[in-house]
Amino acid sequence: MPRSAFLERLHGWLAGTDPGLVRLRMASRVTLTLVFVGLSLTLLNLVQPLPVISFAIGLILALQNAIAIKDRSAVGRAQTRVLCAAAGLGVLVPIALVGQRSGLLDGFFLVVTFAAVYARKWGLRWNAAGMFAFMACFVGIYFHAAVSDLPTIALALLLCGGVAHLVREILLPDRPAFDFAQTLRAVEERIGTLVSRIRAGKRAGWPEEARRAAIAAEGQVRSAIAIAEGLLPDDASVAERQTPAAVLAIKLFDLHLATETTLAAALDTEADAASYESRLAGTLDRLAKARLQLRRSADGLDEHQLEGPGLALPTAAQTPVPWHRQPSFRLALQVTLACALAMAGGLWVSEQRWFWAVLTAFLVFVNTQSRGDALLRSVDRAIGTGVGIVVGILVATLLHGSFALPLGLIVLCVFLAFYFVQVSYGALTFFVTVALSLVYGLLGSFSPDLLVLRLKETLVGALAGMLVSFFVFPTRTENISRRGVDSFLAELDRLLETILENRRGNASSWKVLAVTRALDRRHTEIVTIVRPLESGWISAPRRKLVRLGLLRLAALAYWAHRLASTADMPRSADAQGPDAEEFDRSIARCRADIATLRSGVGHFFRHSTTPALTPTDWVSASRDLDAPDAALALHALRHILHQATADAAGGSTRSAIAP
Repeated sequence: MPRSAFLERLHGWLAGTDPGLVRLRMASRVTLTLVFVGLSLTLLNLVQPLPVISFAIGLILALQNAIAIKDRSAVGRAQTRVLCAAAGLGVLVPIALVGQRSGLLDGFFLVVTFAAVYARKWGLRWNAAGMFAFMACFVGIYFHAAVSDLPTIALALLLCGGVAHLVREILLPDRPAFDFAQTLRAVEERIGTLVSRIRAGKRAGWPEEARRAAIAAEGQVRSAIAIAEGLLPDDASVAERQTPAAVLAIKLFDLHLATETTLAAALDTEADAASYESRLAGTLDRLAKARLQLRRSADGLDEHQLEGPGLALPTAAQTPVPWHRQPSFRLALQVTLACALAMAGGLWVSEQRWFWAVLTAFLVFVNTQSRGDALLRSVDRAIGTGVGIVVGILVATLLHGSFALPLGLIVLCVFLAFYFVQVSYGALTFFVTVALSLVYGLLGSFSPDLLVLRLKETLVGALAGMLVSFFVFPTRTENISRRGVDSFLAELDRLLETILENRRGNASSWKVLAVTRALDRRHTEIVTIVRPLESGWISAPRRKLVRLGLLRLAALAYWAHRLASTADMPRSADAQGPDAEEFDRSIARCRADIATLRSGVGHFFRHSTTPALTPTDWVSASRDLDAPDAALALHALRHILHQATADAAGGSTRSAIAP
């Protein structure tokens, strides 16, 4: 195979598996930042010997500089880096002044832990500052920071921030037009996979495995389209002027709808053969046209046309709650208690390596929403560490006495750890453990006993995190899933209201699209919330109930998309006639069903019959199921909503969600 063809296929594979090359860019930024900071500190050490703590602070906070700072603008990121450096130095000064008084240091560490987690309530900037403060405190206590070390520590903080900014803004900056083009390539790759699976499933008669594969492929298309939408500016005033970005947003929505419609037609095998073939051929043709229109709209796109604020979740009014009942306070208390337990258990296992237990307990609660999330994260970390230790012992033993090869493997492990971090937390832990094994080998302190001790400390920290998440202010998956469904239904209600305003000429099609995108984000949130309940340690009947609930939500999202697609259709001259009145009544009935569900009647994760994606009664019998049809979409929405309320009134009350 010619080299150019191989590179083209490799690039296509990367684009298909990593939309927008987001994971590749993040892993490259992390790796380059750590390499450059390590080289810079080594060169400085040749001029002026640096204490070990300066190396540790520089490298660990270089990692935080690369992954924790998420402001959208370069100026905002620079400001956050300064704030984070100040936060790190601010906790290191008291540690240096206190000295070796361990009781005071332990108490100070727990106070910093609480403040670092509580700071998340004020947004991404303060979340980053909290992470810097925690990691700096962690390193300062372990390496016994002294007052004489503070100047070189400050230098290391400035160096890692400057290098990270250089890598982020100059070497590997965001390129919106390029990123969007790469994401569209991923969309194309995934649609091609979906079409292939549809044709294969059709030839095989749609066995269950083929259905699951096609549905999974459509989910991959949906996630890639969501990434593409996130790269577009979300400015309604600009959109109203029909800028290229606004046109692309509409074309992406059309493609999303065409993809869903094609899958629905492919899986609707109850129709007679002739109707099935005709409908599927028509939807595939519409999908091809939607792909072509999107490609044409994206041709010639430049960076300036994608400038503007990114997507932002709509803000909703929240009922004030006492400070001690706020989720931010409870989470901060949970993490602090988990770290205290891990500290006690870690010191019992080893007085020198207790920090592994504390770090595990802290990280168990990062990006988790429920105790199920915390449990899965703990298990992933324990398994990743265990497997990483086995591989690390083998690799470090084989490469004992070498220097260049272990160093190269360390860099490779760091890259792979952060390339796969969004796919698997266990993979991150595995590669980091292998890298640490190689680091210990280079430092001459490697031993299997040391890695086994790391596993023990990791298990102590994971156990502390699980115990606290289950018994101290436990966030039950049932409660958080109910809140997620309520938010989804609130957005669906807002979409119905906006559709009504659009028919009356009081809302633009862009506003309808914006609300639809918000609905999709809520749908994605629910999928994330219930993910722990789809894991292998959940019984098969309960996993089935979760899938039924998700299918019902997916059906609602699908018909909401179908309804939104009618927003830009020309209104007829008799818009106030009987048809308009019936349409208004249908909207009102749907909103009444939504209000009933939001009041606590019904549950989307109850045992019930599988909801049909396409209505089969007399209303839909004489209609084109794939043409824009607001009345049909409303009928389907009401059918699904009514089924959810009816299940609660006379059906089973068994829930898929753990109590």
